[in-house]
Amino acid sequence: MKRLFRILLIGLAAPALFTGCATHKLKNQTAQQKIQQKRIQGNLTKADLAEINANWNLFIQYEPDSLRDHWQSPTETIKLRKGDCEDISIAKMLDPAIRKAIPADQLRLSYVHTPQGEPHMVLIIGKGSDALVLDNLFDGIKTLTESGYEPVYQLDANGRVYQDDIWLQSHPKFEKFEVILSELKLSSAY
Repeated sequence: MKRLFRILLIGLAAPALFTGCATHKLKNQTAQQKIQQKRIQGNLTKADLAEINANWNLFIQYEPDSLRDHWQSPTETIKLRKGDCEDISIAKMLDPAIRKAIPADQLRLSYVHTPQGEPHMVLIIGKGSDALVLDNLFDGIKTLTESGYEPVYQLDANGRVYQDDIWLQSHPKFEKFEVILSELKLSSAY
């Protein structure tokens, strides 16, 4: 009887082990459907952004780069399910729900200094001190002022470089980011 019970239990659990928990999938599917609906309507609320931020933070395990600073493509980050703050911020920036709801010039990777003076990268939506911060260090959404971060420079989804919200037209392009954007444009063409 115990053997039969064990076989039945394994039979019931096996699909969940290979495909993920059904309840989790339904919950995420519902959340994704809500976000998709809001994207179609052309707006994402702060709560929607917090949910997207938290989902990415849960999905991608933080792992610092080795000695060499490597910026992974979103495909690479998703495949590995790990990356550093740049990789996680890039994946969030190129999330379809965010990309389609927010203008490219309002969507910026921001190299910042934390209140402790540590270098860090986050995704910022908007401009100025009220811009919203999506960060791998916290799941909620804070404004730039609330985060305590000091922006050094920003890269928008068009590849432009900014400092203090001013487009630096003569600034050389960030080659690492240009490669990622070109990969994205190629994948969008199909």
